[in-house]
Amino acid sequence: MNSLLSASLLLVEDMEEMRNIVRRLLGAMGFTNITLARNGEEAWRLIQAQSFDLVLCDWNMPKMSGRELLERVRQEPAYALLPFIMITGENAQSFVKSAIDGGVTDFILKPFTAALLEQRVHHALGLPPVPNP
Repeated sequence: MNSLLSASLLLVEDMEEMRNIVRRLLGAMGFTNITLARNGEEAWRLIQAQSFDLVLCDWNMPKMSGRELLERVRQEPAYALLPFIMITGENAQSFVKSAIDGGVTDFILKPFTAALLEQRVHHALGLPPVPNP
């Protein structure tokens, strides 16, 4: 994967409005291959069924939390190196530490800007940094 258009992203978010906002932001950045999941359980099935270059995941979700999904991903050798960005409103130090201990690639606190999202996605995918406007 070496271009925006070929990157396969999995966006995991239970809130429809937030899922749509992030999907639109990613689309505006040039990403066209975005798969959506409403919870960690659905995301885990998708990860096992197809290949992704990056997972962007909410923390608090029904059925399986983002932290639980991260743990499953990191325990499976085939996905252990899959870039994983946690997007959450949880800013307590214990949440951040738990995500880092779990092997998260990056952590984005809600609310966030489009520029921050773009910067973190580029970094996680190993793409050149986004130029400052």
